[in-house]
Amino acid sequence: MKPAQLLLAYMRLVERERELRDQIESVESLLASDPNIAHAEETLATARAEQQAIQLRLRESDRDREAHRTRLRSREKELMSGRIRNPTELMQMNQEVQHMKASFAVEEETELRLMEEGELADQAVLEASERLQEARTRSAGDEPGLRRDLEAWQSELAAVKADSEAAWAQVPAAAQRAYLRVRAHPPVAEVDRNQCQECHVTVTSSGMQVLRKGDDIVQCENCGRILVMA
Repeated sequence: MKPAQLLLAYMRLVERERELRDQIESVESLLASDPNIAHAEETLATARAEQQAIQLRLRESDRDREAHRTRLRSREKELMSGRIRNPTELMQMNQEVQHMKASFAVEEETELRLMEEGELADQAVLEASERLQEARTRSAGDEPGLRRDLEAWQSELAAVKADSEAAWAQVPAAAQRAYLRVRAHPPVAEVDRNQCQECHVTVTSSGMQVLRKGDDIVQCENCGRILVMA
């Protein structure tokens, strides 16, 4: 193979090596921690925290309502005892009792809403738990296939790496230096119909003559890539 052809082969092997490394990294990350499971776990934790917060509010509401009920019964009993004979005091106490009853009714409505929220929170926890179990089941089912893919890609990576090293070793030193100086990506471009297939600028006739011989490195006058006949 001519130097430019060797560089093209080397470049393609390096690109394949990069693809394989990305695939391997992705699978290894997935096997270490499935993002679907992590998301389901986070959703469940959030649902449980909301459930616990509502349960705490319900306990506090029950405690406050019981205290208010006790005070209300005490004031009603005192009002009906007949011990208070002053009309003004009776009126004030009656107003106080009515106010306490109104407040107690509001507290009961709040309690009902909290109970409804609690039921929704319980349902959210149940659904989140089911989704987490489904994610874990799917992950367990996918794992054997992922491990087979991982093994195959690791084996291919070793072969591609060996091939790229062998290809690079065959490239003349001058061509290696030219390749390493190219700043464009990809560093090698094929020429078809006298055009660089990366920047689409026409190669000069003199450049095409050298390129057809294939013994020397020809670089695109526009993008600087090393050219090789398609």
